[in-house]
Amino acid sequence: MARNFGRLVQQLRSERSVLEREVAKLTQAISALEGNEGRGRKVGRLATVRRARRKMSAAARRAVSLRMKKYWAARRKKS
Repeated sequence: MARNFGRLVQQLRSERSVLEREVAKLTQAISALEGNEGRGRKVGRLATVRRARRKMSAAARRAVSLRMKKYWAARRKKS
């Protein structure tokens, strides 16, 4: 019985090593698909750096508004 137990443990260890190699292959495949390619850094949506939005002052918004009103008035005049 102890002999069978030892054989069983050896088979389980062998199976575990096979599965660990498969997990490593899957991890590499996932990394390649994500564009990571094993560089140890995240790439994609989470890693993208967003630039801060510039805030327009009230005066700048008013100036844009007036320019656009003038632009659309000219376009209506042409039609």
